[in-house]
Amino acid sequence: MNPPPLQSSAPLVYIRPTVLKRAAWRAAPGKPADLYNRCLFNCPFNPMYFLYDYLKHPVWRRQHRWRRAIWTTMSRVGLTGIHALPLNRRWVEIHRRQMPLPHLDPSLDGLKLIQISDLHYSPVVWSRYLHQFIHWINDMEPDLVAITGDLITGGYCYAHRIANILSHLHASKGVICTFGNHDYSFYGRHVSSEGAHRADYLEKCLQDRGLIVLRNESYTLRSSPTAHPLTLVGLDDEWSGHIDPDKAFAHANSHHPIICLNHNPANCVPLMKYPWQWMLSGHTHGRQVATSRLGRALYPHRYRHFTHGYYSINDRHLYVNRGLSYGQRVLDWCRPEITLFKLESLKS
Repeated sequence: MNPPPLQSSAPLVYIRPTVLKRAAWRAAPGKPADLYNRCLFNCPFNPMYFLYDYLKHPVWRRQHRWRRAIWTTMSRVGLTGIHALPLNRRWVEIHRRQMPLPHLDPSLDGLKLIQISDLHYSPVVWSRYLHQFIHWINDMEPDLVAITGDLITGGYCYAHRIANILSHLHASKGVICTFGNHDYSFYGRHVSSEGAHRADYLEKCLQDRGLIVLRNESYTLRSSPTAHPLTLVGLDDEWSGHIDPDKAFAHANSHHPIICLNHNPANCVPLMKYPWQWMLSGHTHGRQVATSRLGRALYPHRYRHFTHGYYSINDRHLYVNRGLSYGQRVLDWCRPEITLFKLESLKS
């Protein structure tokens, strides 16, 4: 016989954890931990069970209104960079796109390249938030992962931490990183030495974990010694004054397919004189500069020609990734983005 249903007027009873521990010790002196956990989290009258279940298994449909209200309020005061709570996977846009390349070796046809950008690991972007993206990327089984800058926003302690997080990425051809303005901290061209020291330390931490770092360098990918290589050129940050495209493209063969990794797409047109077919960028977080009244008053002449998505420029291809962190994410076009490219040979 089933017990009668609980009436809505019945009061909720709070059971202190110390009472549950004593009961667990009396029932099973040898192994009380398992019984204690079951008593603590399976008790329907315990507020701790409700809080644990609420955070561990969020009901997104019920929480949508208050989450949206929080994000809207935070966007008004510029606090949309705080990323700590679990994220609904449906809110993340996994954009799939073909990447046609001339002279691509048939053995590299169908190679899966995933681009992510702007992780901004910092006190307001927690490791738990970033780890969920790592798991989702690994589920797609990429051959190559490209991270186009702004890995951290913080001190030296975040360098080895982000390296440890990214070391969990599984890509058969490797993980390639380039740097952005935040990787040089808040030091621009005027204090370039301190910013370069921070970037050097970040590079060392990444390389110690087996990741590939390109700072004005090129990397060739071959499926066999006799196959035509795929060249990836990584440019350093322009804002800090460390970009050197002449050095980066020095060993790039214009007869081979070339993908350029450049954090800020603003200099895309001046870089047209170099032999790249695709450029992958980030930095913008998918939004325009100075969208509010205050922003338009302070920066009336600032305008971004490339904010997000795909652009075709003089038979070249530019793709701007919206990034994973920061930005006014409450807006649909500023959703966190993982871009999955599938390489294919360009047919003449």
